[in-house]
Amino acid sequence: MKRKICLALLCALALAAAGCTGTGPDTATPVPTASADGDPVNSTLAAFASGVQSTLDRLDAGTSAAADALGETGLDGAGAEEVLLNLSRAHLATPDAVTFDPDGRIVAAMPEEYRFAVGANIHGEPNVRAALNGTPGLSPRINLVEGFRGVALAHPVLNATGLAGGVSLVIQPERLLALEALGAMGNATLALWAVQTDGTIILDSDSSLIGRTLADETRHGDASALGEVAREILSTPSGYARYRANETAGVEGSIAWDTVGLHGTEWRLVVNREQ
Repeated sequence: MKRKICLALLCALALAAAGCTGTGPDTATPVPTASADGDPVNSTLAAFASGVQSTLDRLDAGTSAAADALGETGLDGAGAEEVLLNLSRAHLATPDAVTFDPDGRIVAAMPEEYRFAVGANIHGEPNVRAALNGTPGLSPRINLVEGFRGVALAHPVLNATGLAGGVSLVIQPERLLALEALGAMGNATLALWAVQTDGTIILDSDSSLIGRTLADETRHGDASALGEVAREILSTPSGYARYRANETAGVEGSIAWDTVGLHGTEWRLVVNREQ
């Protein structure tokens, strides 16, 4: 789990959802609990979490406003497409937005290059099911009909007669998170990464690990301090720990994590440092 994330890498993730090769998990031994006061992982984590949550809240508010507008325009046609296009432009990490009918079938998609998705049935997506039950929902990282993996944020669309369907905004979490990580880390040499509560990695300095599980990545360290910390990250919303990554070289590290999310879907944001 030794990661020295670099500014160049985060820029690549932010612009192209790509990264550079990192290193694998290290063997580690516990370090006695120490105070978190003054550890830069905590201030960096606070900035990281604040930025991500603020962005998620803004996207949620925008999707809610789009749902209100679509209640007036209808789910398809020029008016609906204008609403969807504006919604898709909300962030560099939101490539497209769609509307769907009460059966979960896409009836409009924007920008134009995503119109091929019209007609696809997305009823199985958890965010779509939530919207069709009248509540907003954020999916975990899933295979999308657009042809890539991401998450989707859906809100119900109501008209004068009731539930008309819904609107869904596609989000590329690795791109969103990388942009916020850039702003949070400054010039510090720290590792910033993120996982879903099921252990799926959604940000890492090694792009090949995105989509893998944290359990897989730490499979060589079940008896290590890092293996224990990994399990604690998944089970505990926030925390701080210290560990020894290399007994011979005397390399010690610290790690802190916190939780952000929307509508019951949570992401663990993690910052760690070796010294």
